[in-house]
Amino acid sequence: MRAMLVLIAAFCVLTFAAAGHIHFGSTNNPLNGLTITWHSTNTNDSIRWGYTSGFEQGGFASANHASYSTGYWHDYAFPVLTASSTIRFSIYDGAWSEEKTFATSTDTSTTQYSFIGGGDSRTNMTGWQQVANRLATEDAAFHLFTGDHVNDGSLDSNWDAWYDSGKVFLEKNLIYHTGGNHEYGANYLNQFIMPGNEQWYAFEFGNALFICLLSESSFAEQYPWLLQQLQNTDKTWKIVFFHKPFFVTAAHQHDMDAYRGTWWKAFDDYGVDVVLNGHVHYYMRSRPINLNVSANAPVDEYGSLPGQGRLEVVSGCYGVGAYNGVPTYFYSTGTIDDWFVEKGAGAGTQNYAKFSINGTFLHMDAYDVNGILLDSLSINKLHGGTDVLRPYSIGEGALQASPNPFNANITISLDKGMHYGNIPADIFIYNTQGKNIWTATIALHVLKRGVSWDAGKNSSGVYLIRLKGQGFELEKKIVLQK
Repeated sequence: MRAMLVLIAAFCVLTFAAAGHIHFGSTNNPLNGLTITWHSTNTNDSIRWGYTSGFEQGGFASANHASYSTGYWHDYAFPVLTASSTIRFSIYDGAWSEEKTFATSTDTSTTQYSFIGGGDSRTNMTGWQQVANRLATEDAAFHLFTGDHVNDGSLDSNWDAWYDSGKVFLEKNLIYHTGGNHEYGANYLNQFIMPGNEQWYAFEFGNALFICLLSESSFAEQYPWLLQQLQNTDKTWKIVFFHKPFFVTAAHQHDMDAYRGTWWKAFDDYGVDVVLNGHVHYYMRSRPINLNVSANAPVDEYGSLPGQGRLEVVSGCYGVGAYNGVPTYFYSTGTIDDWFVEKGAGAGTQNYAKFSINGTFLHMDAYDVNGILLDSLSINKLHGGTDVLRPYSIGEGALQASPNPFNANITISLDKGMHYGNIPADIFIYNTQGKNIWTATIALHVLKRGVSWDAGKNSSGVYLIRLKGQGFELEKKIVLQK
């Protein structure tokens, strides 16, 4: 009798096994082309869905294809969806699952939205689960996954662990993927729904063009396609993402050197704004890079004009740790001598980058897995026939002076986390009696690098720096100690 019960239980498990590995992709943008994918052992699964718990949109059979070595992937492509809504769905795999929900994105014509980028979850599923749980708390229209999802893309067990560990995040968010050196291949392409040929592709959202490239193969084939995408867009923002970065410190530093004259030149020629990568297991933000101007020094500011530079962001630690034997190849202080480095976080620091666009304004915050801010950046474009970068907002803490106290010379500067255009401002220094003793006019992007003031024969005491420009006025007290 006991044996019979065991057989009945096993039969029920096989017949009514819940669908798993639920995730979302799109053949186009987040509202037109959204597709849900799940895994099961059956071939006749279906889905019912609607904007209410009554699933008023109806029930539909899924399309299926073979998965891994066992079972099947099931896909269902939704019709064009209502923006900023919640869809409710249930999956049939021998029995109907509990009701699940998915929040649709804001309208695809909006110019105010957020997206999140990062990658490299492979190897460390505990770390990946921590990052995934954190990402699940964020509000974003979609995510860009920059590759190396698993350590070995040919192993079913690697993918099973990835889905299980990331379930809370994967079942609720739309992800656009690019392949990395650890997982790219048949299994990767078989399970993710993406636009175009799914290896490299482009989609539009709001006032931005997003381009996914594949840094594993077919470089020459992708290049004319990339040029065509950049030549034919009139979008305000151009964001490109792929796995291997062009500019990184230490590990993998020269992986993409061979394509500086093609891929990166296209980025410079057509004013790509953001290049988002993974591959190296840390966080790094580049200084503005434009190889058309200099191959060994940054330009003054980020932007899409000929003299402005690309913002490269490497967010390569969605769980994976530091390389063996090289625990601190990016200094914990976030400083290093390479000319292209603006800011970074140490090896193995789990992180992600959140970008918010509001018309001509882009803001990026980089966080660690605990939600601690690692880096922050703001760029603003004003369209009046030309693109001009200028401060979006200059906070009270933006005006800096060092050292303070000082005994002879002091450097006055602006926060390097902000990026400024050729906007003039006046600097005034007042002595202890309130008399103006020094004045200078300087462009804000030059002031970011710092200007020096020599106290000369002025006596010890408290002095006041005042920075005044159109729409802002900042003050900072400094102490002269002789």
